[in-house]
Amino acid sequence: MSPKRDPRHPSKPIPVPRSRTQSRRVPQSPGPSPSYAAVASGDVASGDVASGDVASAISKEPIKRPGLRGLMFFRWLGSWQFLLLTTLAILTGTLAFAVTSLFRMPNLPNCRAIFWPTASAAMRLQCAESYAGQGSVDFLLEAIELVEKLPDDHPLRAEINTKVETWSSQILTLADEQFHLGELETAIATAQKIPPNTAAANEVETSINRWKRIWDEGSETFEEAKEKLIEGNFKDAFGLSVRLLDVSNDHWSKTKYNELTKLIGLAREDSRKLGKVKRLISRGTVSSFKEAIKLLSSIKSESVLYKDAQELKKTAAKDMLRVAENALARQELSQAEEILAAIPRNQGLDQEIADFQVFTEAYRRAWSGDALGLDAAINRLQSLSKERPLYDRAQALMGRWRSEIKALAQLDAARQIAAQGNVSDLRSAIVQAKQVGTDNPRWDEVSDQISQWEKRVQTTEDQPILVRADQLAGVGTPQALRQAIQEARRINPNRALGDDAKKRIDRWQARIEAIEDRPLIEEARRLAAAGDLAGAIAAASRISPDRSLYGEVKNDLDSWRAQERNRTLLRDANSRARSGNATDLASAISTANQISSSSAQYANAIQQINRWSWDLLSLAESESRNSLDAAIRLAAQIPSQAEAYPSAQSRIQAWQAEVQAAEQQTELIETESPQDFADTVPTVGGGLESQQFPE
Repeated sequence: MSPKRDPRHPSKPIPVPRSRTQSRRVPQSPGPSPSYAAVASGDVASGDVASGDVASAISKEPIKRPGLRGLMFFRWLGSWQFLLLTTLAILTGTLAFAVTSLFRMPNLPNCRAIFWPTASAAMRLQCAESYAGQGSVDFLLEAIELVEKLPDDHPLRAEINTKVETWSSQILTLADEQFHLGELETAIATAQKIPPNTAAANEVETSINRWKRIWDEGSETFEEAKEKLIEGNFKDAFGLSVRLLDVSNDHWSKTKYNELTKLIGLAREDSRKLGKVKRLISRGTVSSFKEAIKLLSSIKSESVLYKDAQELKKTAAKDMLRVAENALARQELSQAEEILAAIPRNQGLDQEIADFQVFTEAYRRAWSGDALGLDAAINRLQSLSKERPLYDRAQALMGRWRSEIKALAQLDAARQIAAQGNVSDLRSAIVQAKQVGTDNPRWDEVSDQISQWEKRVQTTEDQPILVRADQLAGVGTPQALRQAIQEARRINPNRALGDDAKKRIDRWQARIEAIEDRPLIEEARRLAAAGDLAGAIAAASRISPDRSLYGEVKNDLDSWRAQERNRTLLRDANSRARSGNATDLASAISTANQISSSSAQYANAIQQINRWSWDLLSLAESESRNSLDAAIRLAAQIPSQAEAYPSAQSRIQAWQAEVQAAEQQTELIETESPQDFADTVPTVGGGLESQQFPE
């Protein structure tokens, strides 16, 4: 029995109390423990002396008696209570082990340790059932393999075949579950592992074909829906997603359906983003590019439009490089650098961006505009080797700058020739400058210089002509003015002094026309003052609208024509009114009423209209005895400015009242009965038998 341990320190034994007379313990010697009898009798201390060497120990050491407590402990160990407790503990442990062993199946590690060539068929079947109970494909296949090694004529073959069929069906069921989980290849591989001599094997090919058909149906529908999403046809994509619900596979009808609906919603949102991105890119501003890149970065990788977004991002990056270079060409450095910083990296354009930094430095040097700055810019671009992405663009730019350097050299030579300022030198300078081609970037500058020299040459050549023309025009006569005009027309309108010559010609022509037309205007005004408007109009009409004094005479001419027209109207009105009948009076009133109130004939016209209106009203009064309607029509033609107008309106109202009363009387007579009408018919004797009136 091992010594007791201290609960607070399990590694340390509880010290056994010693007797007061015991001075020290006998050291242990190797060997077997002392017997229970020796210990119980107290002749040997427990664990101190081996049973085979008791006599030697006694002869070497004096016998030590244990203490009272130790003696009581040893006596308890030999009591019947201790023996009873020990026996009960042993029996309880044995019973628990037996029950556990009885109800527990052999575990896998034990089956793995069996040497199968010598194992019994019952052991194989028992381990196979244990394997199959795990429920996985590998364990089911291992269970089948374990029992299939038994011969066909074995006594347990019938039971084995039944179990193999069951296990094969379970494998096919697990394969179908794998198919529904979306693991088609795994399901096919699992089904193909089923033993060929089982009933489940006959269903393998049918199941695999059905799985493939269903899988192809779901896959085609899903991919077609994704293509519709890429095209932006969300309606058809949604219709295809609904078709997935009818696919006989949980992976397609549930998992992939949910995935597709999410893709549709995401694609709809991303499609709007791409549309906005294209509009932003087309603006070509720094802010629009930044916003476009931000929107493109928000399109997630699982979106069907992610690839389009990446392509569009590359396009945007290239456009940004182009816009940045244009900004550099306009010497807008800050804008170019801002665009460059906003270009997205990792889009396959990192080398282009690095080359663009070289372009920036080259442009800065070229901004000086002189040959030295352009040459320094060319030297900077020459650092780009052939394998660099912007090498071709650099070569083109260097070629342009070399052309500018050549143009500047030719222009400088031409300016040196034109420094003397005479016509011959200027013409030579123009010839020299024109050697610069029109396709040269500096052609505008060269062209402006050529135009200045040509104007100087033309001015020098044409100035004497203008001087001679001014001298001729100084005489002031029409003949001298015509000679001055003829002299000035020698200058081509497209030459430097062409505008000056034209202004002089127009001024001198106006002076000639004024000298010629002034007598006509004075004659027309004299005739008009004398009352001969027709003669005044005839005289003024001889001045055509393209003559210089036409504007002066036009107002007089319009006034005279208006007065003549008013006279003609009044004359025609008087002529028509002479007959005195109603129709002519109404026509005369209408004609006279056309005379303008600002005319001198207006007062006379009003006087005549008043007289003719009273005459027309009198005729209407006479006509009222025969026809009220005719009288109303005549009186209605009297104009509002005539003195007779109020009286005419009053008579019209009275006549209209009479007409209305007559119409009502007629309607009343027409409503009488036929018998009432017959009573009023005269008899044969000529008298009336009776006369009845309506109540």
